[in-house]
Amino acid sequence: MTEKQAGPPDLESTATTAKPPDIMADDRVLLAWQRSHMANERTFLAWCRTSIALLGFGFVVERLDLFLRYVARMVGLSGDALATGAMIYLSLFSFALGGVAILISGLRFLRVRRHINRGEPSFSIMPDILVVASMVVIAVMALFLSMRGVIHLEHLHR
Repeated sequence: MTEKQAGPPDLESTATTAKPPDIMADDRVLLAWQRSHMANERTFLAWCRTSIALLGFGFVVERLDLFLRYVARMVGLSGDALATGAMIYLSLFSFALGGVAILISGLRFLRVRRHINRGEPSFSIMPDILVVASMVVIAVMALFLSMRGVIHLEHLHR
């Protein structure tokens, strides 16, 4: 009789043979199960905060655009001298991304909860990658629009 080597379980075999944890069998199992669910809830709440921040950023960008137009008129420049309406796209993109992020976070929360309850060890990092990529797009758009506004203003003063 050969003895099986102890090591990490194969993810493919555990995904198909995973069974719900018997949380009442041992206090340690119950506490680990509760910790997993609380960590999932904390992650969901962090995503909610990120979504609210994106909505707030879109609102601030829109108000900043209106404020800059008002200041430009007071200084004597035309209202279109500072912005060509491109800031609206950044604001709308931020609003849309905030809505998508809250939707994805809710779906991710439910999916991870189901994985925890079933005892399945596989999780996806795709939502995290999408959020990071979206943040990079927002940063690039903001930088592009800022540089475009500065070049436009320098051109007006010549």
